[in-house]
Amino acid sequence: MGEMIYAKEIDIANNCRNCGMCRIDYLGTGRCDAAEEHVNFAHHPHGRLKVFKALQSGELPITTETEKVVDSCTLCGSCNIQCYFQIEMTPGDVFATKKKVFRDRIKTEEIKVWEPDQFLLELLDIVGESWAFNDPTILTAYTTFGSLSSEEKKPAYVALPKNAEETAAIVRLAVRHKIPFLPISSGTNSSNLIQDNVLFIDMGRMKTLNINVEQQWAEVGAGIIAFDLQQAAMKKGLRFSIGESAAGVCANQVSTGIHSFFGYKKGMMADHYIEAEVVTLDGEVLRVTSADAPQITTSPKDYYQPKLPFICTSLKIKLYPVQEDETVIFIPFREFTEGLSVTRHLAEEGLGIGLGIVGVEVLSEFLSISEEDADNFLDIARDYLKINYAIMMMLTEDDLNSLKALYPDLTIINRKSMQRVIQGIPAITGPESMALIEEVMDEDKPYDFIFGDMLEYFLKQIVVSPEEVTVLFSHIDNKALRRALDKHYFDPEYSDPQYWFNYRMFSPRFLRTHWFFSVMYFTDTDNFDVIEEICSRNRKFGELHNIDNEFCYIMPMDGGKRFFFEYEFFCDQRDEAALQRLKKIFFLLAHDSKRMTKNEQGVYPVLNTLFNGMNKREYYLYNNFNEKS
Repeated sequence: MGEMIYAKEIDIANNCRNCGMCRIDYLGTGRCDAAEEHVNFAHHPHGRLKVFKALQSGELPITTETEKVVDSCTLCGSCNIQCYFQIEMTPGDVFATKKKVFRDRIKTEEIKVWEPDQFLLELLDIVGESWAFNDPTILTAYTTFGSLSSEEKKPAYVALPKNAEETAAIVRLAVRHKIPFLPISSGTNSSNLIQDNVLFIDMGRMKTLNINVEQQWAEVGAGIIAFDLQQAAMKKGLRFSIGESAAGVCANQVSTGIHSFFGYKKGMMADHYIEAEVVTLDGEVLRVTSADAPQITTSPKDYYQPKLPFICTSLKIKLYPVQEDETVIFIPFREFTEGLSVTRHLAEEGLGIGLGIVGVEVLSEFLSISEEDADNFLDIARDYLKINYAIMMMLTEDDLNSLKALYPDLTIINRKSMQRVIQGIPAITGPESMALIEEVMDEDKPYDFIFGDMLEYFLKQIVVSPEEVTVLFSHIDNKALRRALDKHYFDPEYSDPQYWFNYRMFSPRFLRTHWFFSVMYFTDTDNFDVIEEICSRNRKFGELHNIDNEFCYIMPMDGGKRFFFEYEFFCDQRDEAALQRLKKIFFLLAHDSKRMTKNEQGVYPVLNTLFNGMNKREYYLYNNFNEKS
């Protein structure tokens, strides 16, 4: 009966993707005060959703921590705005219901104090009261999936150290008690490291952040989230090569070395940092410099099983100056090879600050505030305008002039025009817009006309008025959320591609329908046929096993010598049958990558970089290729 009463709330809880965007104030609409105060996941929106499910089902015993978690939520609604903007969900609506479920249960149940065992007492001796737990409410909030598994894993303990010394002491304690441990930052997991009865070492208290403007570096603790570092750096006229905006900076560096369109110029892996403070897996604190970072010992042809090398507790990361005349442009393409050729050439010329080419399916998700809008934009872009790919590029005015001189016939959509397109996507299927599009849809490249001579007239046809914005969000039940979206719709944070580019804040929109699973490669840029072969095989395997899939993006590296290439598969992680089909695809892809590697086709799967992001990139980029760096 309870599940029928709370069907909407349970659906929201089941569909939380752990993207972490509710942990950062990327829209300027506020941050969760309870999460800031308590730090542990049970007081963060994504953790609260898990607690709600377990509380509502009756499987979670009511403890003093349960009461604390329920009471700490003020129902401010900030998480609703942030989550709706990404995946159209309203987690804050669940938390009012959670308070009611809690009140109903304590009418007949006693609130318990969960007793610590000996191991927890020793943890508390290290981190202090309130920073280590075996309480089921806290553990439930840290429940997560392992890679390619529908089984949710719950830790046995959670500890939140404040520095490297406490982290090292926790590691030594765990080793002595033979308890497996795993550091955790944003709450997601991309490997097979999650296991039962593990100790999670939550790095969230390590929020040190110091920026040296003169020497252009930032020293960040492992609790610093990428968005927060970028925001602090941008205020001082600097930036770092940001990966996912909701990822921990240290965790992202250790995991893969931070992949980003900024990496086109600034590199990856050891290129990003100067020095790191790490805790070894036997509990020793060390300093590691990028200059002394090792080459990788594994060969591309070897089978590689990802494993944690150490725990990074602090990082001195490189920052780069922001130039006053920076802007962002989009260049649409019908043919993949044309887009790849231009991308490589721009990289060879060294133009721009950030550069990559994305598939139109991905672009549609990035630009649209709802899944309905994304579907409509995709239909128009792909089927009517014949846009299948687009270069996204940050560059200066001088770079832009050089680009136009190199490619005078390319259609270039500037920042302000693209912002107007983004704001007008809800009207793009309107009669005025469609009449204009249908005039040119039979041309070879209709986008040359729509975003060329007809641009201003087209943009006028898709203008959305404030009154229409109010109607746009009228279906939302939550009145406060509806008012907030209505009020902020035209704010730069909602539609400015330059803001999005700087903060890498759009990719969770991938998650609106399903979890996504990435397949990544390094490829030689001399042979586009190999890239097209990879895409073709990925599509074939996806169709064979009925798993949605699409090309994501390609980023050039090292002056256009190499591409970093990402392809996505989409699957409901709670659907075991679908996951089994996805596993078959990944097996086929792994075999295919090994074949290409052995045949020296200029392909190297990125799996071998996982948890090696502190090391030098040269081995990955050049060990399996003819030339050397």
